[in-house]
Amino acid sequence: MKRCVFGLLVLLMVVAVFAEDEKESGLTPVGGLTFADEFELTVVNVMAHVTDKKGNLVTDLTKDDFRIFQDRQEKEISNFQLYTEAVYEQYAATSAKLPPGMPLPESTIELQPVNMVVYIDHDNIHPLDRNRVLRNVREFVAENLRPPMQMMVVESTLGNLKILQSFTSNSREVRDSLRGMTSRAGGRPERDSARQGVLERMQYEIENYGRASGLAVRGTRSYKEMMTYAEEEAHNVMFSIDRLREVVTFLAGMPGRKSVLYISNGLPMVPGLDLFNAFADAYNDPTILTETQRFDRSSAFKSVIAAANSQNVSFYTIGAGGLEVVGMSANEYRGNRGPLVSSLGTETYVESLRYMARGTGGLAITKTNDFDAGLKRIEDDLYTYYSLGYPLVQTGRDKVHHIKVTLPGHPELVIRFRRSFVEKSLETRVQDRTLAGLLHDLDENPMDLECVTGMATPAANDLWMVPMAVSFPIERIALLPEGEYYVGRVVIFASTRDSDGKRSEMVSQESEIRLPASIYQQVRDSRFDIDLSLLMEAGSYRVAIGLMDQITRQASYQTITTVISSR
Repeated sequence: MKRCVFGLLVLLMVVAVFAEDEKESGLTPVGGLTFADEFELTVVNVMAHVTDKKGNLVTDLTKDDFRIFQDRQEKEISNFQLYTEAVYEQYAATSAKLPPGMPLPESTIELQPVNMVVYIDHDNIHPLDRNRVLRNVREFVAENLRPPMQMMVVESTLGNLKILQSFTSNSREVRDSLRGMTSRAGGRPERDSARQGVLERMQYEIENYGRASGLAVRGTRSYKEMMTYAEEEAHNVMFSIDRLREVVTFLAGMPGRKSVLYISNGLPMVPGLDLFNAFADAYNDPTILTETQRFDRSSAFKSVIAAANSQNVSFYTIGAGGLEVVGMSANEYRGNRGPLVSSLGTETYVESLRYMARGTGGLAITKTNDFDAGLKRIEDDLYTYYSLGYPLVQTGRDKVHHIKVTLPGHPELVIRFRRSFVEKSLETRVQDRTLAGLLHDLDENPMDLECVTGMATPAANDLWMVPMAVSFPIERIALLPEGEYYVGRVVIFASTRDSDGKRSEMVSQESEIRLPASIYQQVRDSRFDIDLSLLMEAGSYRVAIGLMDQITRQASYQTITTVISSR
């Protein structure tokens, strides 16, 4: 029984028979491998969080209390388990007493690893707000970081995403990395200053020139500055979403629960929305609001939610501004609609945090200064939940399924769950697992895959061509007869990550293995070599390689490091 995790904690259980002794099994070997029938059963595990109306955890429900639907069709719940923080605490206490390297004793409850990326977005946070929140986050780390939980720390500064601490269960290492970022600067204060400048320009024009009307409104300096601000803010939002998507890929292929703790002052779903409302109010021109449509970035937020759901990643978001108004305050524009415009300015930033959390089954901590209480809710979320499993008939391709969980007999309770998951093809799962190799070593190598890089040679535009040899024993690959030949096919996936955390796009190469049947027995113990070429900049890299046999659907992984010098 082999188990791997994909999609929404989808457990793929494969039962296969491979004859160790061909004579006793009576099965005929083909290309060095012996085949038998394979039975594949997929179980989808949905995590459900249940609370009462006051937010208190509810942990006394049974399987019969739940109903689960996939794509509007009810499914029979075949697996049911309640996980609590006490179970995880017992696990941590047991692991702490064991000598290093000693495996934990088997438990009746299988605990999933808990993987969290702590992401501080300096480009979209005020330094004072950040430092205030980080004090609470460090306490959260000290209280919660223990096996089977591990954390990673990343930050964005001036558009660059950097890994400060790779995945670890060492609380001190994570807290030190968080403590070291309190002096970072970002672009948010400057953008807020530009926004304030537009408001002041608007008020200055009204006080000194009166209210323009008609087409003349579009000729005002405040209109031009407002449009420039909205365009620049929209550009920043797209960059920020790309970085969020990149953080999600850090968790690709990793087993267990996966989440991103995203800390910022928020991102506007419609950049400049508060300014457009202020302009409409100031010049009594509601038609200006139609121009907000060109800056609407809701679809981009939907895409990052889809990316997170495809990797089974939940967003836990913290609005670092707390109760402070992010948009305009009432006295920034002296008009009878000032408070309304002010609330719009606030909501356009924090609503994106709620939207990402809600869309991925996570939690948003916004418009509060009690961050300890918010982090306690996240702690409860990570360790206390119901696991509901049901069988899935696989399609063999990437497909989005919609989920609904209900408690028909308990209208007084609140249930929260991820509302979709992605059924993944084997190719996609191998790619995800390869990406995981960029962050930690993978020990899945049944095909004895080996990778070696050669000497880099200069290419165009400060790039270098790096040759790579990928090899594996011929007898580990399935070869089927085609006339006078044995033929097999493999696919190689490769990706790289530099020392700053920048990742390359995944590349793939399909290769055919064709051998004369007459020489197979002579060469079956030999290794088969496939040459690759990677185009890279100078620097230090971690390279992850995945190899998939298209016949047996078996996969192997290997990671190596290489340094490219510009000299």
